[in-house]
Parts: sequence; C-alpha cells; structure tokens
Amino acid sequence: MFLSFVVAAGAIVVLALLAAGALLVALSLRGETRLAPQLLAIGVVLLVALGGVALVARGFARRHAALHARLLAATEAVGAREPVPLDETAPFEVAQGLRNLARIADARERTERSRRTWLVAIAEEMRVPVEALVAAAEAEGASEARLQPVVRLARIVEDLRAVALADLGRLPVALVPTDPGALMRNAGFVAQPLADKAGVALELAPRAASGGLPRWDGAQIEQLLGALIEHSLRYTPRGGRILLGAEPRGGAWELTVDDSAPGVDIDLAQQLFEPFYRAADLPEESLTHLSLAFATAQAIVEAHHGRIEASRSPLGGLRVAVVLPGEPPVA
Repeated sequence: MFLSFVVAAGAIVVLALLAAGALLVALSLRGETRLAPQLLAIGVVLLVALGGVALVARGFARRHAALHARLLAATEAVGAREPVPLDETAPFEVAQGLRNLARIADARERTERSRRTWLVAIAEEMRVPVEALVAAAEAEGASEARLQPVVRLARIVEDLRAVALADLGRLPVALVPTDPGALMRNAGFVAQPLADKAGVALELAPRAASGGLPRWDGAQIEQLLGALIEHSLRYTPRGGRILLGAEPRGGAWELTVDDSAPGVDIDLAQQLFEPFYRAADLPEESLTHLSLAFATAQAIVEAHHGRIEASRSPLGGLRVAVVLPGEPPVA
C-alpha cells in the first residue's frame, strides 16, 4: 500500500515537472518572460519534491529488501533443517511469520526424529527373535532352502538397522586394519550359494596393484558388499556375470561391483540410493522388489567418509563404485 502511494506521488511530481518545463519553453518561444521566475521556482520545488520522493522510495526499498532477506534466510534454514533465525525487531507481520516458520520446522523435526527413533527401535526389537530363528534353524539342521529365507530376513533387519542408525547419525564404526581383498572374498563366499541358485557367475577381479591395509569397520564393509551383490543378483539374468574388484587409489580404495546386461536402468541411478526404492526391470518379473541395498551401502559409506556412485558397467549392466579413504577421520 505504502509502496503504491510512493510510486503514485513520484509519477505526479514527474508529470508536474514536465508540464512546468513544457510551459516554460512555450512562453520562451513566444517571448513572454514575465512568468519565467515563477515557473523556475515551481520547477525547483518540484525537483526538491522529486528528490524527497526518491529518498523515501530508496529507504522503503532498503527496508523491503531487508525483510525479504530475513524471510529468505528463514526459508533456507527450514530447508537445511537448521534453527530458524528470529528477529523480534522486525515488523509484527514479519516477526509472526518467522515464529510460525520456526514452529513448523520444529514440528517437522520432532516428527522426523520420532520416525528415525522408531525405525531403530523396530530393528533392534526384531534382531533378537530373528537371530533366535536362525540359530534354531541351524541347530535343527535345516536345509539350505529352509534356512535361506530366515537368513535373508536377518540381513534385512541388519540393513534396516544400519540405515536407521545412520539417519540418526549414530551408526557406530570400529576402525581396524582391514584387508579389502579378504573382504571381497568373504562377501563372494557368502553370496556364492545364491549366485549358484540364480545361475550367475560370481567372480573376483585380479588386483592390479597392492596397497597398505586401510582402517575400516570390516563387518560393515562386508555388509555393504553383501547388499550390493544381492541387489546385482536380483537384476542379472541366468547366465550373467557379477565381477567384484578392489583397487588402491592413492590414499583411498575403490571397491566395485559390476554386473552384466541388462542390469538396472542407469537413468534411474539417482533413485537407487533412496530407502525402499522399487524397480521391476527383469522381463519375467511382474512384481516390484523392495530393497534396502543401496540405502544400506550409502549409510555405511557415509559413516566411513567415502562416496558411492552408480554408472554403466563395462559388462553391460550397472557398476556401483565405492571409494573409501584408507584412514577415515575419527568423529
């Protein structure tokens, strides 16, 4: 409202100044100079008025820009899940809007915290009975066919727990000297029965170079590799290949899991790391699969201060590359 008034006043002053100037020029052309001093005085007054309007408009623009900057900072804080900066010296409407944003952000954060805490609690509660089921099945000498679903359920519970703890920033990491090649061999050995059942060749690439032992949480890295291998087995048809690789890269290591065509569509790579991402890329599958594989991998990689990327594999399918520092920083 006030801005409209300032603009209108400025327009009136400019029009009056132009009219006075035009009248002064017309009188000068006719040789009438009696009213020239008065018109000049009017022009000076109008110029002063225009300057005043400009100053008022400039002050209002600065104030308006400052209010916008406060609101922008508040919305950016909400987006970044940081405390909303409050400014009680701001006009009432702005201060009230900032307080409302702060309340919305606080409610959202409480909801998110409750969700994460419940996921951790559910995973922890499920661990005990699932582990008991696995132990009972092994004690009874259950066949591989009967044991496999129980073991898979245990793996899902562990994956869910890792993702939930990482989401809370509480995923524990025990860093010890670890042999990447041994981790690859162990992960491949555990997944070999599944690969044999699926009719997929599970291979370990020869290491081209040797490096020192990195300090990692070996159990978590094996969990990461197991999740990636299991995901590849889902989307690699019978007769396909999965190739595991581990290579030193300066002060870091690159762990790769490659699978043959068709694999997962590379255009969906960015969605692969979302928890509960669903895909149905195999022609013979009509139902989608629920998988925590990539979310689990990302949680463990972030806990080790590394990075994980999905790209096209030389084998024709998907390549997942995990790059981990040899000496992750201690939080």
